Amino acid sequence: MSTAADPGAANLPPPKLPKKPLATLRAPVGQTWWHNTHRMAKDPLAFSEDAGRFSAPGLPRKVLYLSTDPVTAFWECGLGRDLRDRYLDDRTIQSAELDLRDEYCLTLNVFTHLRLFDSRDAAARRSIGAKTSTCFQGDYAVTQHWAELLMQPWAQLDGLIYESTRQGPGFCLALFDSPASLAIIPDPRPAALRTALNDPDLIVALLKETVQIF
Repeated sequence: MSTAADPGAANLPPPKLPKKPLATLRAPVGQTWWHNTHRMAKDPLAFSEDAGRFSAPGLPRKVLYLSTDPVTAFWECGLGRDLRDRYLDDRTIQSAELDLRDEYCLTLNVFTHLRLFDSRDAAARRSIGAKTSTCFQGDYAVTQHWAELLMQPWAQLDGLIYESTRQGPGFCLALFDSPASLAIIPDPRPAALRTALNDPDLIVALLKETVQIF
């Protein structure tokens, strides 16, 4: 369900919406999700208000970012956000930084119904007045406005599915800290699978992106 052919221009949310957003009622069945976080994080799967694509201090909900593969998770979950915005000559990263990032792999409870907004779906976007997929892939100042809209109680959403700006095969899930979302996070937390430095697919992907590792 790629939106690569729909770059368009982002627009801000309309001042008033007549109905709830069109949404799916279940997370993708059997989907394995990945998360990338700093080793010193007190809770590796904590919902956060740190500034990100759909999160920021003061928004109605905290967010947990998950992705369908570890490479996409790297770009969406913290460290990769900064690299993405740099000029090509400035895309450098220390191996020690990668060694401090842990990768987590988990399967959510697919029997729990979540009401998710799928921003890859044109009909869903039209239901809230988003004219293009760029509303959910562009500047954070815009995407956070859409997140604030979708976090409102009237929307009754537990999160949103979106496509990574890397235009790779993976996609992402921004879970809001609703009761339904909180209930599906494993407790106790799973152990880290490996560090980012020990992920060969990630290292190859970074080199393809002209990121220099030293």
